[in-house]
Amino acid sequence: MQKALPKLLPLLILLVCLSACAPGPNILTSGNWQSGGLEHQHIRALAVDPNNLSTIYAGDAQEGVFVSTDGGQHWTRRNTGLVLPNAIHVLSFDGSGKKLYAATDDGIFVSADAAQHWRAVDTTGGALPTDSYTTLAFDLKAAHTIYVGTAHHGVLVSTNDGETWSSANTGLPPDDAINGLTFDSDQHQLWAATASGIYRSDNGGATWRAFNSGLPSNIVVNTVQPASTSGGARGLIFAGTNQGFFRSQDSGAHWAPSRVSLAGTNIRWILVDFRSTNAATVYAAISFYVLRSDDSGQSWGGVAPGLPGHPVYALALGASNYSQLYAATDGVYLFPGSTSGISFLIRLVYLIVTILIFYLLYRLIWRMRKPRRQVAASEDIVDSPMSPPSNTFASFRSRLRNRVQSNSAHPMSQREEVGSDGEEKDS
Repeated sequence: MQKALPKLLPLLILLVCLSACAPGPNILTSGNWQSGGLEHQHIRALAVDPNNLSTIYAGDAQEGVFVSTDGGQHWTRRNTGLVLPNAIHVLSFDGSGKKLYAATDDGIFVSADAAQHWRAVDTTGGALPTDSYTTLAFDLKAAHTIYVGTAHHGVLVSTNDGETWSSANTGLPPDDAINGLTFDSDQHQLWAATASGIYRSDNGGATWRAFNSGLPSNIVVNTVQPASTSGGARGLIFAGTNQGFFRSQDSGAHWAPSRVSLAGTNIRWILVDFRSTNAATVYAAISFYVLRSDDSGQSWGGVAPGLPGHPVYALALGASNYSQLYAATDGVYLFPGSTSGISFLIRLVYLIVTILIFYLLYRLIWRMRKPRRQVAASEDIVDSPMSPPSNTFASFRSRLRNRVQSNSAHPMSQREEVGSDGEEKDS
């Protein structure tokens, strides 16, 4: 082991450096959620511009819309045309990514210039009833079709960019709150999360059927997300409710809780991570926290500490290469956050300290190894009497023999004789 240590040290340093470069949390990435500002705002909605991933939109519970053009580092208000105070429940781009819609307590608003100006949808036609508008959905294969959900008027649909609207409630419970709408354009299925369970329409909202087998009674469903809309398996559906997380593997025909039960939690938002293999990574926003599953919702763990301890209402992926996860709570939070400035320097110091520890360990073991080698060599000399004499001893014996021969050639005189008492005597 000691002989291999000099070879292992460069390998250990290499492993540390590779860990620092690897994606995901490591010694060079933040381990906590990072505040992106708006700490004193009550953010309820998020949207990312699909044509510019660094532009993030945040909807407030009273103060309208905030916009960041640098990935959530700085924010400005953009409320021209909005009625305030006004709760923004959902922000969503249409299929083209050019129009941003806002579902609010005072109707539906739209902006075509990056939230610089807003206008109310259908203020003159009277087709949209006065209500709190809770959700939006778009058919990506029908560019002009918009679905909206309300607190008291069910679902309404427009096929001409909101110029006219019609009711789409056949089969839905009357006066039931619509908490979420999701359109699966590939399967042509419209899902509704309601206060009475889960409903699905296979004909653009003309008729609805309940899909509640396996769900607890008196359940309130906040969101329904088909995995296939983010590249996952067809037929795999996720549901966030006031009684935890549920999943179906047969297009909603049967529901079951995840293997690691989240019973007792109120899940407001589900985000399927399209970046992951087979879209197996799922995020769930619960009260005060964000959970992550890497096996399609079967088991769960926390993403990271650092959230402010208030309910999380929405999640979104954005910034360069979709590298940041955003959470809407009292403020906007990012994970893993920025690696610039002093944070990067601190992480660089961690890397240097780690390498230094390996080096000091190497030096310590090497110093301990040298005395042991010396002791072992001494023991070999003492404990091996049959071993051949060393070159030093042979040289000494040769010199002694030469001296004796020299003395024999020149005997001492009588004055130099030594008596028996050890003293010199004269001859």
